[in-house]
Amino acid sequence: MNKVPLLGFIGNSNSGKTTLLTALIATLTATGLKIGAVKHHHRSFTIDHEGKDSQRFTVAGARKTIITGPEQTALIEQTHKQLSLDELTTTYLQDLDLILVEGFKQIQIPKIEVQRQALDLPLLSRGNYHDPNLIAVISDQVQTLDVPLFAPHEISAINTFICDYFALRTTTPPTIF
Repeated sequence: MNKVPLLGFIGNSNSGKTTLLTALIATLTATGLKIGAVKHHHRSFTIDHEGKDSQRFTVAGARKTIITGPEQTALIEQTHKQLSLDELTTTYLQDLDLILVEGFKQIQIPKIEVQRQALDLPLLSRGNYHDPNLIAVISDQVQTLDVPLFAPHEISAINTFICDYFALRTTTPPTIF
């Protein structure tokens, strides 16, 4: 089984990662690609709500609970540790063309860093730490870098760059959103 390629997006808080990823998911999906997304969360979280049937199953001891309806299915799995990105992708995300990952800064995968000039913060991957996995930067700040630099509004160019980098075959030309 071939591994689905992973592309990480890193950057300081409020740099625009989620906004960018939302636009990229829309444009990449519009080209016919099957895109997955993984968001790393630093704290404990819950998607289940107290009193709902699924939450009652979990409280009763169900290790896995699936909620399904006509347009969505969700799996709630109790784990005793944070699953690694490799565990997540090989277990749950094998039927995709590309997985976009927000966070997981330390994982050794190709990464794009998102930077916003208003935050007045240096790049995470080109300062004291030089991340060899950085393949591009998206910033509203003009700068000279050793990787391609895109402005946040250049979604079509970023889309093309990603497809070329991973040699992804699209079925429809990209649309600008």
